[in-house]
Amino acid sequence: MSGRGSENRQRQITLKARFTEAEAALIETQAERAGVSVAALIRFALLDQEPLRASRRPTVERMQASQLLARLGTCAEALRQAASAGNPAVNGALIEAAMRDLAEMRNALFTAMGRAP
Repeated sequence: MSGRGSENRQRQITLKARFTEAEAALIETQAERAGVSVAALIRFALLDQEPLRASRRPTVERMQASQLLARLGTCAEALRQAASAGNPAVNGALIEAAMRDLAEMRNALFTAMGRAP
């Protein structure tokens, strides 16, 4: 075999360790600064293995994108309630346009997070 393949196929054994919240936060911060996964950082620290490369980073922070997605859902629900309570002849076109914009933003956020909408 040429030594290629995904990490899942090469590394099949999982080891566990317990950390305090402060320790876990420190480990995650160090991995973030180094641009590698927590597992790569631990392998480097314990086994003196250099990480192959920095992890690929999404252009958008996932946590912020997921929070924005949740807020878009809240906005969409408010628009639906406004549409059902108001005069559709007056507000219908505006509400439809706003719903289309929300749907486009939602799709863009899912794509930025590397997920299917």
